[in-house]
Amino acid sequence: MPLHVVTPFDRAHEPQLDEDLDLPPGPTWRRHAADTCFILIKAGGFLASTYLMTLGLPLLFVLMISGGSVDVFFAQIANLADRFLSADAARQSGFVEELKFGLIGLATLMAIWRMPRFLNEVADGLREEEL
Repeated sequence: MPLHVVTPFDRAHEPQLDEDLDLPPGPTWRRHAADTCFILIKAGGFLASTYLMTLGLPLLFVLMISGGSVDVFFAQIANLADRFLSADAARQSGFVEELKFGLIGLATLMAIWRMPRFLNEVADGLREEEL
């Protein structure tokens, strides 16, 4: 006895040919909603992973400069923090602006570099199966 149950709701998604034209029906609003949700989920994952990689690159750079030593890594971070806190407000503001500009530029370059693969994945996911 098979355990597969087909309901009328499942049959609504089966392709039915138009008697006059012998063509499959056009996409419904559910198909468009599903495609939109798919694109939004993939884009959210793309943006989140891009920004996480962007925030990790400066830490990786400082870790590489320290030669992989965690003690030297935290000493460099502490030195940077001490110098930032001892600076006046104008220098702190300038450093923060430069840091924002650099990270936004890095995120943009990372997104441009990853964009072709993202578009191919979305195109493959939206490609309709052969009937």
